[in-house]
Amino acid sequence: MWEEPSFGKCLAIHQIIRARFPQISKDIHGNPRIHLNSAAGTLVVDTASRAAAQASTWLNSLPGEVFPAETTTAQFQGAIREIAADFLNARDPEEVSFHFSSTQALFNAALSMRGLIRAKNNLVVTDLDHLANISPWESVGGKWWGAQVRRARILDTGALDADHLLSLVDGATALVAVTMASNALGTIVPLAALIPEIRKKSPECVVCVDAVHHALHGPVDVRSLDCDLLVFSGYKVFGPMLGVMWGKRSLLDRMKPFRVETNKNDPPFKFEQGTLNNASLASLGAALRYIVWLADELDPQLAGEDRRSKFKRAMTAVSVYERELSRKTLVGFRNFKPEQFYLYGLAGPDDAGLRDPTFAFEIPGLDARDIKRRLWEIAGIQTAEGNHYSAVFYRHYRKDSVCRASFAHYNSPADADTLVEAIERIIPRAEDSFGRDETGP
Repeated sequence: MWEEPSFGKCLAIHQIIRARFPQISKDIHGNPRIHLNSAAGTLVVDTASRAAAQASTWLNSLPGEVFPAETTTAQFQGAIREIAADFLNARDPEEVSFHFSSTQALFNAALSMRGLIRAKNNLVVTDLDHLANISPWESVGGKWWGAQVRRARILDTGALDADHLLSLVDGATALVAVTMASNALGTIVPLAALIPEIRKKSPECVVCVDAVHHALHGPVDVRSLDCDLLVFSGYKVFGPMLGVMWGKRSLLDRMKPFRVETNKNDPPFKFEQGTLNNASLASLGAALRYIVWLADELDPQLAGEDRRSKFKRAMTAVSVYERELSRKTLVGFRNFKPEQFYLYGLAGPDDAGLRDPTFAFEIPGLDARDIKRRLWEIAGIQTAEGNHYSAVFYRHYRKDSVCRASFAHYNSPADADTLVEAIERIIPRAEDSFGRDETGP
């Protein structure tokens, strides 16, 4: 199974990788654990937490141009924009703005589309997306400005129905909001093929991409995608609670965010309401530099590469490594009978390359919280339960709560084995409950 060179490289340095994450094997109380909840927030890399503390201690609160402390802060904030731009392969660091969260960034973006979305327009959202890339457009563009909202459905496989989405796009489409990958199912959307088809039907429409779930799993290249807006979150790439929004300069110049009158009316500053959080920015910068460090550890002979190339190489290696984790997990799941275990979305081992390592599943006879509790009690596995703020479960399947296990590159093949073994131990207990007389003593 493990024939990919990138997988072997990651595996060879895996203990070094894991050592960079202080909470990799125990929680805040010292409990041994396996963190399979990266879709809800990754572990924080060691340098990211230290950078936040150092910035809080030493940086001037505001940037400026006169005394050394404020010029240092100005240079520091510019440097974080630059590394974020490199991570996304953006043309200009001033296309990058920072926000309290990605959800807040998307609401900010929707409010900023005053005059760009009108009642004569329509907007397309998808049932595969996190609601953060749906609610802003429905509530602001739809309810406030009267644009028609159209919903693209998903297939039985858990993939986006691209043909249906394209059938909803026409010359009046002002915006298409779509994810890079489902935070509920892990399904990757083939945006490189989809966006050009959207452009053919509506050349002027804005394509807004939610990269929050996918950013830790593979390369994100805004120029290659040719999208117009894109967001990702610091706490989903080994760093702080922070939202990052990128936009094409030509679009950002036309957008009209609500701002304090004295704030600069230029990107990126006009999108940033209030003073930037230097501690969070420092943590984000350190988290992204960790990915550069990973590239150097994987291929020391290529240390002279530019930073953008290192981001692409490291994240490509991560995607290969995680594809094998997915394959191993899916092979294990195939041992379960359909009446014992149900996996939402792409379930075949050969589909591992079409999904991120995120698995939402049910065990008949147990609710999601029971599964989550038993995984913790049996094997110290931390998972998530709920609707995951996903339209997949909240709208399409109409499920209040589903258990979800999600991997990152710091997880090992042994973690996949442990998950499968723990589920196998839970299943007979669930079967024992079938037919039980709940009204008895």
